[in-house]
Amino acid sequence: MHKKVERIKKNRSQMITLSENNTPLLRRGRRRVGQLLKTKSIPHVLAYCIDRAVAIGVRVTKTKIIIPSSIKIKRKLGIRTPLTTAMEKESNQISYSLKISGGLGDSIMIARMVRDLQQELGNSSIFDVYFHSPDSIKAFFCHIPGFRNVLNVEAFPATQKFYTFSLNVNQYVTFCHVSQFEDKNLTHGMQLHSMIKHAALANKSIEKYILTHPSLDGEFSDIATQEGHRRYQYLHEMLGIPYGGHQLQLDLSPEVIAQQGLSKKTYITIHDGWDTKFKLVAHRPTKSMPLPTLEAIVRQIKEKRPDLIIVQLGGDTGGDINGVDINLKGKLSFKESMSILAGSRLHMDTESGLVHVGISLGVKSVVMFGPTNLDWFGYPENINIGPKECGNCWWATDTWMDACPAGYDIPPCTASISAGDVVAAVVAELQ
Repeated sequence: MHKKVERIKKNRSQMITLSENNTPLLRRGRRRVGQLLKTKSIPHVLAYCIDRAVAIGVRVTKTKIIIPSSIKIKRKLGIRTPLTTAMEKESNQISYSLKISGGLGDSIMIARMVRDLQQELGNSSIFDVYFHSPDSIKAFFCHIPGFRNVLNVEAFPATQKFYTFSLNVNQYVTFCHVSQFEDKNLTHGMQLHSMIKHAALANKSIEKYILTHPSLDGEFSDIATQEGHRRYQYLHEMLGIPYGGHQLQLDLSPEVIAQQGLSKKTYITIHDGWDTKFKLVAHRPTKSMPLPTLEAIVRQIKEKRPDLIIVQLGGDTGGDINGVDINLKGKLSFKESMSILAGSRLHMDTESGLVHVGISLGVKSVVMFGPTNLDWFGYPENINIGPKECGNCWWATDTWMDACPAGYDIPPCTASISAGDVVAAVVAELQ
């Protein structure tokens, strides 16, 4: 790690207080604007501020006024919707809701947690998931016993009271609502009671990081990995439930492989993209690989393994990688992209949601790490390539995705990963 980044992380740890999220617009927002102005023009930053202010205003209005009023009116009129029926369950049945505030990668790890939580509760409980783009993650949860629906996250505060308990899940998991219940009156009530106690103890030991999330997530990951923890099973550890493994049954469209002419063919996949939930001012985030490097990777693989078909996957973000045989970026639904990935011999990517999808499908990835913590986010089954210079600076600043915290115009972490190293790993794996 760069010495300057070490100093920045140390200063940040001292600066962030437990009241960090009490007034996020005044604290985190003001700090972020100040950091953006160091590298971005005033018009760019002003446009960003206006966009975020409008989005927050709309969200607060919907969460506090529109959705609660709508639920109340529809219930009085007897109109049945997924939101108005959230309270429906058998008298002795556990029902719960989850609010997910992360991205696709977080969601698939949370789906594994729910799978194993349901197992602990006898697969007899029912649950709803609340997320900012419900359709995008339904495929992760729909095959888990007890699943009902994925609903808009803005409705979560208005519906918590209808469930036995509600969870707020991101890098951590906390019980944000628990109804009064007698263990004997609920199926698996004793297991739930034990889980609540275990989570309370786990939360107390890391309260500083939960209360300041996400501002000190980077510091927490450094400490957690030193203690032997890994992101993919940490939520399980917080709840005190066993980890059931990486693989997860996902809802796929296998016919898309034939539709793209890939049946009975050996192909590998590559992805350049990032989570749209993270609002950026920069054209490309610091965690993305330089496009010339990705194009060099494709070119060199074609030279060494001309028999392989290289398929690009992706959505709205990222660029087109010259040299791929089939470019499906922006042409498939996420469900279809997962289906193509399921048939891939190997996947190449930065630390992104598709890597988590791949490991859930049993597909190995070559993962290029820059600012994020390889030891925290990496799966040991994958081929994880860390930077030769710097790295692991995520959340060293509020603008770490927009600009290198060390002040470089081009992030040295991703720039230090050579195409040759990636190609060597790919060729060795495919021999």
